[in-house]
Amino acid sequence: MRSRLRFVLALTLAAVLGGWLLYVSLGGATETYVSPASISASQAIEGEAYRLNGLVTGDVPDDAVAQARSDAGYTFVVADKEDPGSTVTVLYRGTVPDQFKTGREIVVTGTMENGTFVARRDTLLALCPSKFTAETKIPGE
Repeated sequence: MRSRLRFVLALTLAAVLGGWLLYVSLGGATETYVSPASISASQAIEGEAYRLNGLVTGDVPDDAVAQARSDAGYTFVVADKEDPGSTVTVLYRGTVPDQFKTGREIVVTGTMENGTFVARRDTLLALCPSKFTAETKIPGE
């Protein structure tokens, strides 16, 4: 009887851990990647999570890190990579990556609220441009 109880307990624990692993691994897959042009044209559904990808425009002030850590947050503009005229204003609170600056490609997760993209805390990623450029061949090699 005691071994049967251990077996049921182990099976239950395995099922709970498996369910948690499935939930964690699929959590990011439920967010749609959008660009500033598509999120403004598609009339984003309020409350639905999106991952916004684009280029930071305007000057990034020296106190951007302090603003982002404050309760008010830091507001900046993201432009579409293919259509620079399409922009979205982003309100962000949290840690600002070292690579964050004007012209840098970023990805941030959040929701649209009253025409402003309100980012979740600490979801700002700045992409390094050197990792995404084609490798050049040196003549003679």
